[in-house]
Amino acid sequence: MKTVWKGTSAFFLVAILLLNGCGGGQQPPPNLSSSFTTVSPKEAEDLYSKAEEAYRAGKVDNAISLWERITQRYPSTAVAAESFNRIGEINMAQGRNDIAAKYFDYLVYAYPTWDGITAAKLNQLRLLAQTGKQKQAMKEAVPLWEKTADHPEVRFGLAELMVGAYASEKDIETAFDWSSSGFSAASTPEQKQSLAKQTKEMLAAADEGLVKKLYKKNPSGFMKVFLDFRYAQIKIAAGQGDQVQEQLRADLAQNPGHPLTAEIQSAIRGTSVAKAGIPLNPDKIGVMVPLNGPNGKYGDMVIRGLNLALSDWKEAHPGQKVSLVIKDAGSEQDVAARAYKELVKKEGVLAIVGPLGAQANKTVVPLANRDGVPLLSLTQKEDDSSDSSFVLHVFIDSRDLVKALVRYCREKLKYERFACLFPDDRYGQRLSKIFAETVQEQGGTMVASASYTEKSTDFTQSIQKLMNIAKKNAPMAATEGTPFDALFIPDQVSTVSLIAPQLPYNNVVGVTLLGTNLWSEAPLVQAGGVYVDQALFATSFFPESKNPEVKAFSEKFASTYNSAPSYLEAQSYDALMMLLQARSGQGGAEDRNTLFQNLLQVKHYQGVAGNYTVNPKGDLERQYSILQVVNGSLNQVYP
Repeated sequence: MKTVWKGTSAFFLVAILLLNGCGGGQQPPPNLSSSFTTVSPKEAEDLYSKAEEAYRAGKVDNAISLWERITQRYPSTAVAAESFNRIGEINMAQGRNDIAAKYFDYLVYAYPTWDGITAAKLNQLRLLAQTGKQKQAMKEAVPLWEKTADHPEVRFGLAELMVGAYASEKDIETAFDWSSSGFSAASTPEQKQSLAKQTKEMLAAADEGLVKKLYKKNPSGFMKVFLDFRYAQIKIAAGQGDQVQEQLRADLAQNPGHPLTAEIQSAIRGTSVAKAGIPLNPDKIGVMVPLNGPNGKYGDMVIRGLNLALSDWKEAHPGQKVSLVIKDAGSEQDVAARAYKELVKKEGVLAIVGPLGAQANKTVVPLANRDGVPLLSLTQKEDDSSDSSFVLHVFIDSRDLVKALVRYCREKLKYERFACLFPDDRYGQRLSKIFAETVQEQGGTMVASASYTEKSTDFTQSIQKLMNIAKKNAPMAATEGTPFDALFIPDQVSTVSLIAPQLPYNNVVGVTLLGTNLWSEAPLVQAGGVYVDQALFATSFFPESKNPEVKAFSEKFASTYNSAPSYLEAQSYDALMMLLQARSGQGGAEDRNTLFQNLLQVKHYQGVAGNYTVNPKGDLERQYSILQVVNGSLNQVYP
């Protein structure tokens, strides 16, 4: 709401009039640099805080009145200068440019030594650009840039201003240079996203010749992504999108988290539709799981979950045809490739659920991306992976799961110090690294970490090593007892049940054991006994949950298969239900691209293994539950 405020103080009015030559024969207002101080009285600071609170509450008149009071009572302080700046910014935001200019002009004149004076000068340039004096603003921006090496916020603002100014002058080359400088000064995701949007819009006016000219300027890898994306847009518009897919995929792999990630993925999908020689049967859904060997039991679990979902879907939608085509993905790359080819080239499946397993996943993902076949992978996405152009990883994300667990420990239990005892295998190493990074991110202290050999039964040496490291790193006051509050053990229940009884014999007492979803795959309470009492672990599926959807699923599963469902069966159920819902959404998805676009729109889908939302990057997010062992039973303590 635009607010027109009244009651400008006499101090303001006289100072501004004098500065602008409207005070007759009077002398100009004083330059306050000789009496200026950065130490502000507490009363002034309190008034400033109240002004900000009033402004955030929409009480603009009250806020300005408080800022005026500061400038009257404490005119030679930094908080007075900041107050002048805030009133000027409010006027500028309300379109009262003439008044805003007077405040900024007076601020620059009277407070030349104020630490924020460069921000006031930036506001002056913004006003010049807004009032038709863009050439002057562009001219004065360069010397201000050179003086603001220690003020990245100001530099970022200058870059944004100059990108817009040169783009309006149709000088894309110089605008691109300023954009590159702006990213070097950007410090927050919001700043990067804002400048990325501006850069993308600016380059939309560049033709192929200009893009090639900009390539010759040897931009950084980060800035080159913008050129690659614009070049891809040009080629796609010309019907030559296939030529740029490989480069776009390379950009995603080399620049994870780039602000253009979502746009690049969308561009890739748009060029992957209706591949020649690939049949399409919208009624068929492919399934890739191991059916034989040591992992065959996991494939059977997935199929049970899928069959139950198919049964429930047909019951609710009797008029819709759908069938599952199941292929053995095995664990060998050639087996997975052959299964994929049969599903896509022979059966023409609309989409695929699977594969289950890292090796098969690495084989199939590039093929699905190449052919534009939606893939709901039952394999966890690697941290450095950028394979989501036609892939949605529906498996548990270990990093998000650990974040939920640590957050509960920090916020609910107020734990400060953490330790980790992990198996020396790929899973253990990865989870221990994620745990340490998460503890640090959430303000905790990681005091120790130690590994043990796979299939160990005696953990004495590893536990003692852990304690020795912890005592060295923990505060002196914590070394008398166990020097950490919680111990993370990312391993199977069978191993945890061996470790837990050995902890008190090695003086690890009074700590909370922490685990992952692996602890839900076996009866932790019975296996660990009293040694796992109060233990916590995070998971996305709790078959004994009081949630109505989960309860109904668990009961129907038990009556159908005469056993309780596991996470894998629940996750498979959700994957197919989400896929079928996307297929029937928005008038029906009869092609693969529309189906995947519908999947990307999933928001707060309530499944039995979590509440799902696909974020703008194309990654699936969910809420994790925290379970705790209390007096011999497993209880859900969050949410």
